[in-house]
Amino acid sequence: MRLPDGIRRLFRLGSLRRDVRGDLDDELDFHFEETVRHLIAGGVPEEEALELTRARFGDERAYRNALERIDEGRVRMRERSELIDTAARSAAFAVRSLRRTPGFTVSVVAILALGIGANAVMFGVVDRLLLSPPQHVVDAERVRLLHVRRAIFNGEILTGRTVTFPDYRDFLGVGAFESVAAYAEPRETTVGHAPSAEQARVAAATASLFPLLGVQPALGRFFREEEDLIGADPTAVLAHEYWERERGGDPGVLGSSISVGQGTYTVVGVAPPGFTGAELMPVDIWLPAQVHQSIESGDTWHDNRGSYWLHTVARLAPGATEAGAAAEATAAHRGGRAEMMAEDRYDPDAEVVVAPIIAAQGPTPAAEAGVARWLAGVSAIVLLIACFNVANLLLAKAIEGRREIAVRIALGVGRARLTGDLVAESVLLSGLGAVAALLAARLLGPNLHRALLPEVAFTDAGLGGRLLAFTAAAALLAGLLTGVVPALQAVRSDLAETLRSGGRGLSGGGSRTRVALLLGQAALSVVLLVGAGLFLRSLRAAEQLDLGFDDDRIVVVSLEWNETLPGEERQAIYEEAVAGIRRLRDVRAAGLTYTVPFRTSIGLGQPRIPGRDSIPRHSSGGPYVNKVGAGYFEAMGLTILQGRGIEPRDDAVGAAPVAVVSESMARAVWPEGDGLGACMVLDSEAEDAPCTEVIGVVENHRRQELVEDDPHFLFYINQGHPDFVGPPRALMAGTTGPAGAVVASVREEARGVSPQVRFVDAVALSDYVAPQMRSWRLGASMFTAFGVLALIVAGWGLYSVLAFDVTLRRRELGIRSALGAGTERLVGLVLKRALVLVAVGVAVGVTASWGAAPLVQPLLFRVRAADPTVYGLVALTLLAVAALAGSVPAWRATRVDPREALQAD
Repeated sequence: MRLPDGIRRLFRLGSLRRDVRGDLDDELDFHFEETVRHLIAGGVPEEEALELTRARFGDERAYRNALERIDEGRVRMRERSELIDTAARSAAFAVRSLRRTPGFTVSVVAILALGIGANAVMFGVVDRLLLSPPQHVVDAERVRLLHVRRAIFNGEILTGRTVTFPDYRDFLGVGAFESVAAYAEPRETTVGHAPSAEQARVAAATASLFPLLGVQPALGRFFREEEDLIGADPTAVLAHEYWERERGGDPGVLGSSISVGQGTYTVVGVAPPGFTGAELMPVDIWLPAQVHQSIESGDTWHDNRGSYWLHTVARLAPGATEAGAAAEATAAHRGGRAEMMAEDRYDPDAEVVVAPIIAAQGPTPAAEAGVARWLAGVSAIVLLIACFNVANLLLAKAIEGRREIAVRIALGVGRARLTGDLVAESVLLSGLGAVAALLAARLLGPNLHRALLPEVAFTDAGLGGRLLAFTAAAALLAGLLTGVVPALQAVRSDLAETLRSGGRGLSGGGSRTRVALLLGQAALSVVLLVGAGLFLRSLRAAEQLDLGFDDDRIVVVSLEWNETLPGEERQAIYEEAVAGIRRLRDVRAAGLTYTVPFRTSIGLGQPRIPGRDSIPRHSSGGPYVNKVGAGYFEAMGLTILQGRGIEPRDDAVGAAPVAVVSESMARAVWPEGDGLGACMVLDSEAEDAPCTEVIGVVENHRRQELVEDDPHFLFYINQGHPDFVGPPRALMAGTTGPAGAVVASVREEARGVSPQVRFVDAVALSDYVAPQMRSWRLGASMFTAFGVLALIVAGWGLYSVLAFDVTLRRRELGIRSALGAGTERLVGLVLKRALVLVAVGVAVGVTASWGAAPLVQPLLFRVRAADPTVYGLVALTLLAVAALAGSVPAWRATRVDPREALQAD
């Protein structure tokens, strides 16, 4: 017997598959009864139809189970359909309700947009710093950054990322590592030739870096192992952003030449968008490490274990553990340093720390990472304040609409349905707020990221899936937090009383809840404002720190050359530049230098004084030596305390070697003050080294850190020293006003000195100091922004509560007015309530902030986390805002007409 085509297709394709839970088992794919009915309708006898269907479904038990599950499925489908219908009706009710109150809707959406937007922006920061590995890293959980923990000469334990090239070679033999790579931190380097030369961030890396991370080029290829050897043809890889910005995204860039520093490189590839290597520092150009280093610095670094310039990264071999890799790497590192350890020149207990590729999770996270964690919590507090405010507004709106709610209950609408309608309204509001927040984050986020963390590459300007998911979760949470409590308060009202009163005269509805929400806003606002005050004071303390020089009135000028020039010509060009810059109207002094504070420094080793066995060592090392020219101390604003400074005559042919020492060094070496005229031998290794006469003592200044013991410094002009081969590397120009206003004229003057000048880098010295203040500046700016935002939201919430209270108490206020209460009395009633509420909230907030003080203390600079001045100012600010927020409702209270209020009731 031939079955109808439709029935055969039914059996072949299983087109009746229906499972309301998701997926029925394969043997229950067909609806038993429907199959039998189709067979009979197709002319199959009933007995044969049952036989065929049972063969498909199995025995009678399977048949009965199938029917039961099908019935259950129908029930679930019906329930699901009803749920969808209910949700649709609730959404329609919410839309109608919000359309009736456009002002209320706009106000609430704006508040939620601020709260959710602040969290969206901060999530971008937290995700980039704390949660996500650098972009394009494949199988990131196996990639590790290598740190070395060791004791330095003063006993201090130092954990650092920077190692030497021989150290890197030692790590190559560690069996627990599948591969190892090294790279140098990106540096501003001159690209191109004058007059179109510019600065770009250049990173040198071993060829193994790219395959280790698993990254693929966007165009061309990366440089190969044989291209990363001394003497190989120089090649370069452009960052995708640099390629688009400077080369217009031209695919023809492959094979072209690019001049970087002192070398000319052939472009072989373009990195993918957003690639920053193993760290988050932005990079414009990638160069082979050995080739670039040999072009710029010769080849002394290759076997020098004192030349620290590389960071190392490794990929764990399959099955290798982090602890095992650390032990094996430590053994390799100590083996390479065995000779130095035997000579007591290196810590024998040095160990290698194998840490996650997310640097903020490692042993030496940047200060910005700690601040980011706090700011994540702060942004959550802002969202919570916004939720409290919106919940208060929704509660007030629900209380105003109690008559409508009572009528719906009287008509048979269940309280659960009403609660769902009100919650749907809050969820819809939070959804609209999330959309506005995402737009704000898309437009403002990249600018905020660049302004707050310029050294971190935020290359993904789009709305990624993680950000969308986070924002959606925040919006849903906000919708539930703001909707549930007002909804429950609204539907619990007494039906008969509400209908009898017409919804009027019920002043107490939800008052305790509204007061609790208001107190929460005030307390959380105190926490944010205290944080803002502490970080602002930290930043202020750091800015007022006496560095020994005024970094905002000093311009640092470095010259780059079109070609390799003899040292004498460079010296002459620098001297001509100094002479020209001194003639500028806004420049008070200028002088040559070899090192720049907060940028470079060179240790002298241990000089000797004839007739003395040794001289005291300083805890920070040194003494540090600098080769300077006449006018240097005047340009830096450093005062000569004894003797004299460096003068032009000291650099004349045949002049005796002279030096100026810092106050701290003079005090340590000659405690009796008899250092002037003393002889010091700078090269302690040479028996016939000349005697250098100490001609002056200069005041102390910082070397590399905002907070450090005054280092021992020695300045000279005309002696030979192995670390000072060749001409100076910079000049310092002291200005009469802010350095930023003079930078352009100084740069132009230096650029016009010689056609051999390829590029002039002129910046304020404060630009080198600024990175060490970044964590406090980040904390101050974000805490202040969030604190002001919280203050505005809390003030608006207080105003809303008081205004609504005045509306509900119109009858009471009218009676008081009729009984003779004057304007001052009525105003006092409203303002007293405002001040009392805020005072209680301030007390709670101050207590919470005081308790959290030990946690935030490590992030501050010379400021106590329990600073009473900050707490007092915050309390006064909140009380002032309370008085301001209560003034308008208080004025309205005086305008209540007693007759109108009584008649309305």
